[in-house]
Amino acid sequence: MKFLWLLLLVKDILCLYTHTSLLKGLTDNNLLAVQHLQEYIRIDSSKTENYDSVVEFWQRLADEINLPLTVNRPAGFPVCILTWIGAKPDLPSIMLNTHSDVVPAYDNLWKYPPFAAVIDDNGDLYGRGAQDTKSLAIQHFEAIKELKNNNITLQRTIHLTVLPDEENGGFRGIKAFIKSDDFKRLNVGFVLDEGLTSPDNTYLATYLDRRPWQINMTFYGQGGHGSQIADKGVIEKLDYILNYTLQYQKEQKEVMARGNNARLGRFTTMNVNIVKTGIATNVLPSLVNVVIDMRLASDVNISDIQQMIDTWQNVTGPGTTVEYLRRDEVSPATSLADNCYWNAMLEAATEMNITIKPVVLTATSDMVVVRKLGIPAIGFNPSINTILRIHNNDEYVNIETFIQGIQVVKNIVMKLSNVPG
Repeated sequence: MKFLWLLLLVKDILCLYTHTSLLKGLTDNNLLAVQHLQEYIRIDSSKTENYDSVVEFWQRLADEINLPLTVNRPAGFPVCILTWIGAKPDLPSIMLNTHSDVVPAYDNLWKYPPFAAVIDDNGDLYGRGAQDTKSLAIQHFEAIKELKNNNITLQRTIHLTVLPDEENGGFRGIKAFIKSDDFKRLNVGFVLDEGLTSPDNTYLATYLDRRPWQINMTFYGQGGHGSQIADKGVIEKLDYILNYTLQYQKEQKEVMARGNNARLGRFTTMNVNIVKTGIATNVLPSLVNVVIDMRLASDVNISDIQQMIDTWQNVTGPGTTVEYLRRDEVSPATSLADNCYWNAMLEAATEMNITIKPVVLTATSDMVVVRKLGIPAIGFNPSINTILRIHNNDEYVNIETFIQGIQVVKNIVMKLSNVPG
């Protein structure tokens, strides 16, 4: 037990040692912001049993700035809400939303352990959630903290929300939360949620998410001894799906390369993300399970996609089952024309001399659910000059970019919360 404690202590010291010289020039507030991010990333929230640690973390942050934190569990998982009451609390509120859960990581494929929050000599902080979306959550918090400490008065109430289960579709997160009286009491008028990192100096704002379709296909067939030549077995069905997917990807790459299709989300992605089969090295498999993850083009017809999947089932023949894990037919867009909240963001951008470009979110977020309620929502991640590594190995955020992003978020939040009623 003593050895384990010592090992953990050494691990923390090594993580801090990596970046000691880089942090010497930071102000106390910025240093604390980086430490908050490290602490948050070190919570492995890919595991639901660590959700209580997330709640404890946010309770400490709320106590730090003397604001109330409420925790609701509409579907068993915790929804954390940190609230700063505005001068005109009857006005519709501003919701700053992120999600607490992260996807798992291949530990051995990272430069550094994915839940260690190591900062390298370049000032890059590595960790699962560094881009999706723990850095943004801390930027939301630090923006509120700075405004509050500077005695800035905001007209609208701010709700900083941290939701679970986003990576699994939000069934025990946003989808349960919006049905609760707790959500209705927030009186949300606008949501600022997760967005995309930018490879250059232009900030990206997302007004539309692509529709997620996730298909769980299972092929059943005859097994047998591994010495036999399989005749129309389940691997043949798998081969058809894999070849179809690869050809479809090739076609969609060509579509994406044309005109503004990439920026407008006018391409469909299709990936085989899970394949399960086999029980022994000398037994022909009699079952193959495949999960196909699709994000539909913003202009694609649902009936065409459904017809394609029906064709798969017809070609693979009897013994094929199809289960839809996610099947969103509609993903509303937030109109930017005459949108007072969007105009407030642009006004903040002008004052900061930065550029914000509207794009379609290539993935899917909690905003799909919120927009279906008629609530305008825009995704925004202030990480510029950053390689997109969401769900990838070596996910990172540069600490200088992270700190600059706090100021960007602060100015945007100030403009949003002072939009006239």
